Amino acid sequence: MGPSKKGDDPPIFHGPDATFALNEANCGAPQNGEVLIKTLYFSNDPSQRGWIDANTENERLHVPQLPEGEPMRTFAIAEIVEPNANALRKGDLVRAWTRWSVYAVVDAQLCTKLPPLPNEPSVTHHLGALGITGLTAYFGINNIAQATKDDIVVVSGAAGATGSMVVQLAKKVIGCKIVIGTAGSDSKCEWVESLGADVCLNYRSPNIAQYLVKATPDFVNVGGYILDLMLTLHGSIWPHRRVWHNCQLQ
Repeated sequence: MGPSKKGDDPPIFHGPDATFALNEANCGAPQNGEVLIKTLYFSNDPSQRGWIDANTENERLHVPQLPEGEPMRTFAIAEIVEPNANALRKGDLVRAWTRWSVYAVVDAQLCTKLPPLPNEPSVTHHLGALGITGLTAYFGINNIAQATKDDIVVVSGAAGATGSMVVQLAKKVIGCKIVIGTAGSDSKCEWVESLGADVCLNYRSPNIAQYLVKATPDFVNVGGYILDLMLTLHGSIWPHRRVWHNCQLQ
């Protein structure tokens, strides 16, 4: 196989200007159950920052930190170059769990063959709305939080990738009674409201607690700092509250 250019060796944990080196390495041939893929697009996600930050607490990560010298992990849209697995063929487009690399040999079970999309939208939607971001939002609000049209839903981080999807699913798909977002600036709040939120509150406001009391009369789905506020609204913990935070129902 030809050389694989990798922008991933090594991540530097020290100082304000952490960098990556661009190196070349031979991929080798795929063994039984593996495939050689060519990366077309990869996802650059906020979670990756924590994987290379030595100050990040391990309990905050859903995967282990990245050791120095290891390639950066990523989801990618890729083309099958050389398959050695029955389910995939040369030329197939897949969403793969791989690394920052032009070419890579990966386990075929870490590849999902991508179906054609209606109306020919960009294939990159499989890394966003139809990828892990969208799936996290969909199963979180439906299967974990079990939100219904009668619920008032508060979405913390509503301007983020997952939060913005939750807002749209809660309001436009489930039809929740009230959808309230929180974000870190007035401009972000305006954008969240344009997605369908009934109201979005700036969590940097000194009056955020009072605004939340006014906006959430009886029922919420929240997490993080906003969760702390929700649990103490009106001086008591509401027995009928459901909380979805980090994919756990509490």
